[in-house]
Amino acid sequence: MRIVTLFILLIFTAQFVTAQNKISGKVVDGMNRLPLPDATVTIINPVDSAAIGFAVADKTGLFEIKNLVKGNFVLGITFTGYAPYTKHLNITQSQFVMDLDTIFMKLDTSLMMGAVIVQAPPIQIKKDTIEFKASAFKTKPNATVEDLLKKLPGVEVDKEGNITSQGEEITKVYVDGKEFFLNDPKLATKNLSSDMVEAVQVFDDMSEQAKFTKIDDGSRKRTINIKLKKDKKKGIFGRTSASAGTEGRYEASGSFNTFNNARQISILGGANNINKLGFTDNDLVSSMGGMGSVRRNNGGRGGGGGNGGANAAGNGNTKSWSTGINFRDEWGPKVNFSGSYFVARSNNSNYSESYRQNMFGGDSASFVNSTSNSGNNNINHKLGFRLEYTIDSMNSVLLTPSLNYQQGTSNSDGTSTTRATNARLDYKAIDGESHNSNDRDGGSFTNDLLFRHRFHKPGRTFTMGWTSALNKTNGNGFNFSPYHFFDSTTKEYRFDNRQQINNQATRSFNNTLSTSVTEMIDSNMVWELNYAYTMNRSNSDRDTYDYDSTTQQFDSVDLPQTNYFENLFTASRLGSNLRVKKQKFDYQFGGAVNFASLQNLSNRAATGKDSTMRQNYTNFFPNASFNFNPAPRKNLRFNYRGNTRAPSISQLQDVRDESNRLNIRTGNPDLKQEFTHTFNLTYSTFNLTNFLYLNMNAGASIINNKIVNSTSKIADGVLLTRPDNLNGAQSFNFSGTVGIPLKKVTTGRRSPVNLNLTTSARYGRDVSKIMDTMRFNYTSGLGQRVSFNYFIQDKLDLQANANFNYNNANYTAQGAQDYKYFDQHYSIDVTYTIFKRIMFNNDFDYYVNTGRAQGFNQAIPKWNAYISCLLFKKLNGELRISGIDLLNQNKSINRTVNELYVEDTYTRVLQRFFLVSFMYNFKNFGKDMFSSRGNRQRTGRTY
Repeated sequence: MRIVTLFILLIFTAQFVTAQNKISGKVVDGMNRLPLPDATVTIINPVDSAAIGFAVADKTGLFEIKNLVKGNFVLGITFTGYAPYTKHLNITQSQFVMDLDTIFMKLDTSLMMGAVIVQAPPIQIKKDTIEFKASAFKTKPNATVEDLLKKLPGVEVDKEGNITSQGEEITKVYVDGKEFFLNDPKLATKNLSSDMVEAVQVFDDMSEQAKFTKIDDGSRKRTINIKLKKDKKKGIFGRTSASAGTEGRYEASGSFNTFNNARQISILGGANNINKLGFTDNDLVSSMGGMGSVRRNNGGRGGGGGNGGANAAGNGNTKSWSTGINFRDEWGPKVNFSGSYFVARSNNSNYSESYRQNMFGGDSASFVNSTSNSGNNNINHKLGFRLEYTIDSMNSVLLTPSLNYQQGTSNSDGTSTTRATNARLDYKAIDGESHNSNDRDGGSFTNDLLFRHRFHKPGRTFTMGWTSALNKTNGNGFNFSPYHFFDSTTKEYRFDNRQQINNQATRSFNNTLSTSVTEMIDSNMVWELNYAYTMNRSNSDRDTYDYDSTTQQFDSVDLPQTNYFENLFTASRLGSNLRVKKQKFDYQFGGAVNFASLQNLSNRAATGKDSTMRQNYTNFFPNASFNFNPAPRKNLRFNYRGNTRAPSISQLQDVRDESNRLNIRTGNPDLKQEFTHTFNLTYSTFNLTNFLYLNMNAGASIINNKIVNSTSKIADGVLLTRPDNLNGAQSFNFSGTVGIPLKKVTTGRRSPVNLNLTTSARYGRDVSKIMDTMRFNYTSGLGQRVSFNYFIQDKLDLQANANFNYNNANYTAQGAQDYKYFDQHYSIDVTYTIFKRIMFNNDFDYYVNTGRAQGFNQAIPKWNAYISCLLFKKLNGELRISGIDLLNQNKSINRTVNELYVEDTYTRVLQRFFLVSFMYNFKNFGKDMFSSRGNRQRTGRTY
């Protein structure tokens, strides 16, 4: 790593020892001689209109452009409302200094500069939108949008393809402001080429109603919009690839797109067994707990080493295939339609080993060594569309239904040995194994219908919406868990052999009717009144049967684990907001009163009686926001919002789940709603003079009546976990990114640099109840990321990163003991091109885990490399030979820390294999391939 560090420093130093060529001057108004700050100064190569130098005048009108190369160029200066200024330059010396003195700009309504093209800066901040110009962040040939995102300041893409921006997760990716495959981020970033992109815009998206009324309803989500180049909106394009390798590894993918302005059709598909999903997996079927995510859990406290490499589908070995189609068009001036169908299947096999330390305070503790072999097979169908019908200039309707159908099976076999210790003894207390299998299928239908009416009076609007969701799941499971319990003399005093099957059916039907009225009080003030009625009805029917050795059948009803449960939640919410907009700032404040009731009906098989419970709540939801733009490219934003979360039916249903014999779970029908106060403060700025980009984000949350786990001991080595409401949970976080984008050079004669520094900090205090005692649990962490990018066009692409994360957890249940551990991740990705066709790539990751249990403090190197040859005249084909994990050291080590235990887990992952790949990009833009009706330009939101 010292060699890598030295190499990076040498490159970075070389950037500042180039010849001192520079041009300077001062830009002023020709009439009153006042300076023109922010005037744009560009030096352009007249042959291809490429910008080789760029500057912005400071507040006194002065500018300076350094490190120029020899040649004939054109200097152009523009300022809104003034005629452009041009001057021809002939730079013939290696040491060249020119002072243009004072340049007088003349007023002119024309902003054209003839043949000179003025380049936009690489980063622009427009209120809450950060825009990155794609051409300023060079990528390798045939790169995808995902490769482009990795080079943007403040944007991170992990090994699984998940995207964050300034520390916030990106959950939506639009293409030209429209949905692409129901907003699955990975389907857009992994299948569109980076050379099609004009700009990448990062902003906070809101609901359709909030966009229409201009009133923030708390629906903000961090979103990316991929803005395509104008000449890439009409044509046929796509890519195909196929790979075969050692150990039976394979990968194949393909995409086909036909774009004709408003009409766009995309078809894609792929299959592989090298742990690349290529889509977001949060809709796959989970086990008997219900439909939901199957993401791997790192404990929420930070994991060491991640996957130890680039296994995009996580740990173990995953085989997957997927295919889908996306369609978008405008039918006449009134109808805008987009829809997609996507089906995906994944099969995962996994082996893991873990070491857990259980501590509940006092002088005793226990340690668990366990192993697990598991397999999951999931298939998911997703169908949805978006239909916007403009009735007339005052009325429109928006319909967005979606249908999901899912099937899943899972099985696992595991062993565990528990060792008990105290001040005098150390002995084996429990020895057991478990065998579980689950089959589950279900479907869901959701629909949003929104009617929007705009009155003739400006600012007066009316909206009415109906949101509905229908969910249905069925599942059955098998559990075989023999456990042996020993005393301190190693004598077995109890044998528990649980053999049972269970069946569970859940149903839910949720509806929300909402309406909103806005009124403009004056030209900069809008008042809103809103009302919403919600009714959510759900039920869960669980039957459990034990094995009867007499009949040799599963026909003995397990009464404590058999239960029928109904839940009805209703709420009426009345609110009002006031929004004020000024030239440099705007703010909004308001609130709502919510009257809610929660009613539960439980039929316990153990008692044969029904029990009902009813709770009523009255909550006030305040909200406030402030947005300030003190100067161009500077933005300060503050938000506060209060909100509630009702408990789920699985948390309410008072039936035991004994699939884990050592940690039995049950629900709590007396749960109350959570109430969360959320604060957020964001500041962004970009300096066009020195290209310094800064983004800072600070957030805090306070949760009342938080739904937490209450754990009690019901037998030796056996715990019962039940949800409960507790106060005192709070969290604070901060992230800051400083970005120095690559300098404005496109001729390839000198090397641009991109340096990003990201600092993060978090602190949290959580609550729990252990052995009927309330505990406070404290977690904190510090992180630093350094990212360095060096690029020589058509020659070298180097990206180096270093991540340092410090984690500390303190749990009062464990004698106020601190658990400190560190994660370090170093990576370097170098691609070198010779003869414009041959590319050599080395991708090296080095993970360091410290502060863990014995055997888990490991350094993990992961080295991938390839050599490829670009084929054909347009370089749109590629033949590649790849080596994955050349050192054969890939591992996955993660740590989980919570109020009950500290656990380190090793999980088997894919190791060394080789691939031979062929990839072909095809594109044909500019031709009219459809009828003239497809030539209309898109309408709607402009970004």
